[in-house]
Amino acid sequence: MSNENADRMVNAGVAGADHLKIQTAEALEDAARKLRKADVSAKGEDIKHILHDVEYRVNQFKAEVGAEYHKIEVDYHKRVEPVEHIIIDHPIPSILIAAGVGVLIGMLLFKGRD
Repeated sequence: MSNENADRMVNAGVAGADHLKIQTAEALEDAARKLRKADVSAKGEDIKHILHDVEYRVNQFKAEVGAEYHKIEVDYHKRVEPVEHIIIDHPIPSILIAAGVGVLIGMLLFKGRD
């Protein structure tokens, strides 16, 4: 999986979470407004209705976030599994490539200190 794909996946997840966060904040602000407008003599049933509405919206938010998280997780696994299979099928070349990359990074870091 390339960095560009990973970045796109993370950005999409963050954008979705931001949208859901805004929806939940709006629901809570709406409930707070309704509670402020309710006069002291408001019936307990009216207040319960407002609170149940908030509870419903928060539960809906949790369900949407869970679904979005599941979608991101499935997409991640779909992209990572081929790499895992390559490593499992070819362990020696994978180790040699990883060691080579490590040596190159080490050389760059060591060279950067000079």
